[in-house]
Amino acid sequence: RMVNLQQQTKFMTDGLRDNMTEEERAQSIRVNSMQVLDQLNTVENRSAATMSQVTYVMNQFASQAHLTGESIAYMAAMSATLIEAGEEQGKGGRALRMIYARLGANTSGAADALHDLGVGTKDAEGNLRPLSDILRDLNNQMEGKTAADKQNIAQIVAGNRHYVRFIKLMENFGRVEQLAAEASLAMSPA
Repeated sequence: RMVNLQQQTKFMTDGLRDNMTEEERAQSIRVNSMQVLDQLNTVENRSAATMSQVTYVMNQFASQAHLTGESIAYMAAMSATLIEAGEEQGKGGRALRMIYARLGANTSGAADALHDLGVGTKDAEGNLRPLSDILRDLNNQMEGKTAADKQNIAQIVAGNRHYVRFIKLMENFGRVEQLAAEASLAMSPA
C-alpha cells in the first residue's frame, strides 16, 4: 500500500534533484519515507483506525487529493475519522474520491452550492483547493444550520450515495484537525 501511495503522491521522491548523487537520492527517499511512516503511525496510535485501514482508504483518493496539494497528514486524518465514524474502508475512500471529483467538475452544482455559502473551492490560479481547507471554511459556515440544511449541502456536494460520509466529515472536522496536527508533528514516530 505504501508503494501505491507513492505512485499516487510521489512522497518518496519529493525534493529529489538531478544533481544529487545516488547516495544522496537514496538518503532523501529514506527520510521522506520515514516522515510519512511517522505521520501514519501517529494517526494509527491516536485513533481507532489501523495503518492498514488508513492506507486502504487513502489509496482510493490520494491522487485527487495530491493534485490539490492536500497533505498526507490530512489524508490520513480524514481516512481515520471516517473509520472511527463506522465507515467501511472502501466506502470511505470512494466517498472522498467522489467528493473531490464532484467539486472539481462542479457536478450537479457541487462547487456552486459551496460558493453560495461563501466557501471557495478554487485557489487564485483556478485549481481545486484541498478538501481540508474547504471543510474548514464550510465548518464555520454551517454553525447554527439545521440538520436538514447540512443534509442538503452534503447531498449536493457528495451525491446521494456518499452524503452521509460527507456529513460525518463535517461533524467530526475537529477530530480531523486534531489527528492531522498530531500527524504533522509526528507525535508517535514509527
